[in-house]
Amino acid sequence: MDHPSDRLFLAAQVTAGITALAVMSLYPPAEGRILLVPVMERDVNATARLALASGAALLGEGPLRGSLVVIGSRARIAAHSRPWRMLMLAAPPAGCGSAPIRARVA
Repeated sequence: MDHPSDRLFLAAQVTAGITALAVMSLYPPAEGRILLVPVMERDVNATARLALASGAALLGEGPLRGSLVVIGSRARIAAHSRPWRMLMLAAPPAGCGSAPIRARVA
């Protein structure tokens, strides 16, 4: 039997599955490549100082203004940043980051 409630239940399951996959793909790893996206200030130097203070290594600029791709520990970066000032996302290997920025960060 095909009831409208069956279709609604199936649509809800598909939506929940897609949402879970999207969240898991954006959640930063405990250790590894992390995309740091500043929420308030778009200053790449402030983002770099935060990353370096937490012991992370700078890889390059991220796709958004002021963002950086780093290799580091999610817990250490979170301990050095103020709540709601910095978004930490998983940095995919392709399409995220540019040339190293060591020479450009003051």
